[in-house]
Amino acid sequence: MLGYMDKLKQYAGIFGTGLLHQIAPEIVGGIINEFFHQWRVDVDKVIDNVQRNRCIWDELKPEHRRQLNSLAKKVGDLNFITSTMFINSIKKDFPAVASLFLGWPEAMEWLKRQIEELKAQVNNEA
Repeated sequence: MLGYMDKLKQYAGIFGTGLLHQIAPEIVGGIINEFFHQWRVDVDKVIDNVQRNRCIWDELKPEHRRQLNSLAKKVGDLNFITSTMFINSIKKDFPAVASLFLGWPEAMEWLKRQIEELKAQVNNEA
């Protein structure tokens, strides 16, 4: 995560906010992918989270919340974070999880709710 934040700071300083908004989806996609690796996300974990309707924001460590808030302050509008962007960011390293979201409507709805909740929480704290 730290590497992505360093890149963000570097590019923001060199190129300004215009380029930052262009590369933000790639940076956020990398962060999502990194979180999935750290949390060892697999199909069973996603199924459990969907069935229990677990709120991902509640599961985030304070350091991850701070990192997301810091990113939001630098990027501003987080509307580029969508379920499609999310799935595209994990499909290479987590193809079974990406397929689960695409093939199970309840999982896709849960993912959409989680994304909106994360954006709302980050915007409230940013």
